[in-house]
Amino acid sequence: MKAITALLLVAAPVFANAGPYTIYAGKNVELNQETKVTGNVAAGGNLDMKYQSQVQGNVATTGKVTLEQGSKVFGNVAAANTVHAKYEATVTGKIETSARDKVAVTLEQASKVGNVVHNAGTAIDAKWGANYAKDIIAPVSAPSLDVLPGASPFTVGSNVFNLDAYTTGALGQGKYGNVKLGTDATLTLSAGSYYFDSLDVGGFGKLIFDLSGGAIKLYVLNNIKIGQDFEFDVLNGSAANIYTETKGNYELGINGEWYGTLFGSGDKSNLHFGQNATLGGTFLARQNIQLDIYSTVVGLPSGTDQGQSGKIPLPGSLPLLGLGLLALATLRRRN
Repeated sequence: MKAITALLLVAAPVFANAGPYTIYAGKNVELNQETKVTGNVAAGGNLDMKYQSQVQGNVATTGKVTLEQGSKVFGNVAAANTVHAKYEATVTGKIETSARDKVAVTLEQASKVGNVVHNAGTAIDAKWGANYAKDIIAPVSAPSLDVLPGASPFTVGSNVFNLDAYTTGALGQGKYGNVKLGTDATLTLSAGSYYFDSLDVGGFGKLIFDLSGGAIKLYVLNNIKIGQDFEFDVLNGSAANIYTETKGNYELGINGEWYGTLFGSGDKSNLHFGQNATLGGTFLARQNIQLDIYSTVVGLPSGTDQGQSGKIPLPGSLPLLGLGLLALATLRRRN
């Protein structure tokens, strides 16, 4: 197992390009209907790609990979367990599995994949109408995934901060207790490190990250809960300079946004992104990561400066682009 060495530097966490992954869960990753991920996806457990979901990159798991109807991987699939490509599922690269099951790879009708590499004593079950390039029997080892770093050591304050509905406010760096924003409230954070006991943002809320003075690091001891239609604004810099870590769970409501590096570092931390989420950066969790339907994730190259003009980098700067990604540059819903 390799280590994500840079992320172990607590004093100066790496931001958006922490490792080779856009999404990495210590346990399972679930990409629901018509979700799209630009970048590599890794899971220490299973990966389940639902109807017409897409990954524009490579996939690696130490468990099973299930590609539901019409799902697509524009890259390679590497798994330590079985791979199941259902009706019209596509893998443009190769499938490699170290599974020891009698049937290591199942390809259903109209599925289309590249070479299939599997161990001796295992087989491909290719249904009528399935397509694959070559059946290659060769020794295959389980994927070697990077090791998630340990949680950052930090303490929080006891002073509660409440921002009433429909109001605006600002916080300076420092230690706080519970931080709560009411409906349609707007909070501005400036350069520095913030330590919250918890963060609760009501529906239609907004966080403004003003990077004019430098990077922003946000550490949350317990849960982060974000309501629907949340807006994440980046001023005077790049979302690559925003790092968020929670030792609890992270939950984003429908139509929400989040950018930068987000790490669920606690032993039981999960990340859950609601329907139609717009995400950019690197997303890591000790346990599970779930994207609800129609959500979009773009790996954000370090050094990309969106300024005030947008939060998704221009597709020309991304390494794993496929058809239709040019439209991602205009995904920002609000100006």
